[in-house]
Amino acid sequence: MPGRRRTTMRGHPATLVYALVLLAGACADNEAVTLGTADRPYEGPLHVTRADAEHPDAGAAGNVVECDTWGDGGVSNAEVYDGGATADSPEQALDVARSEGLWSVAMEGLGVAKREDDRVLSVLEVDDVVKQALIVRDGPATEGAGGPGWYLESWARCDFAELPRSFTDSLGLQIWTDPAGNPVPTTKIESWTGAAHCDWESMTFLYLDGDEEAAFVRAPQPDLGEFFAEPYVEHAELPADAKDTGFTRDGNRLWVSADRQRAYVGTADDVEVWPRTIQPLGCA
Repeated sequence: MPGRRRTTMRGHPATLVYALVLLAGACADNEAVTLGTADRPYEGPLHVTRADAEHPDAGAAGNVVECDTWGDGGVSNAEVYDGGATADSPEQALDVARSEGLWSVAMEGLGVAKREDDRVLSVLEVDDVVKQALIVRDGPATEGAGGPGWYLESWARCDFAELPRSFTDSLGLQIWTDPAGNPVPTTKIESWTGAAHCDWESMTFLYLDGDEEAAFVRAPQPDLGEFFAEPYVEHAELPADAKDTGFTRDGNRLWVSADRQRAYVGTADDVEVWPRTIQPLGCA
């Protein structure tokens, strides 16, 4: 049930469709999950039917979060759990979920908002608003799962842009802001540091409007030239017909060409030209 890390040309997870790849080794160095106490208790139910779920694919956890833009979630509806391993405590159940591939939620800064005999809700609050919810259950499970015990039953989070920067930075995800300085949802823009397992950490992949078919790439490696119609340019003048997206990051603004074949990142006086891929770019 946990979302597994997925890799395409960006080399990092997002909220679109990718090929499944196990998160290898990255969780090994993570400290054990600890749970504090949430600022606000939760009064709602910790288990709901699909009909009563605001986000059916996220179960009761989807009813807990308060999102400007919905992100992702998951739920196990099996009467006898067989989706992974069970654990001896709520905290250990979250450790197990992370080790099994649930990379896309923060495991630091969690607080318990409601505790029942067989279910515990932990939440991540950002500016006093719940942006992530995890519900673990102590219930029946198959022998292959380890027998009865605690497991992650449902989880939900808002768009990555609404989560703490410390978490998104740890994923290699770069969040942009609008002209008012507000974080922009990744459904509109997202950029990722290239994946370490591809040896692409010197590259940056940028996507607009949820378009996963092509990426604008900063500093493509020389052996990848066939994937682009034109080269990356480190210093260039901004064309007069470039369209201002209004998005900024680290003092750099983003424009796109009229034909959307290249991105211009920098200032009005000096921009980098990021070419767009012309064919799928991935690594094993």
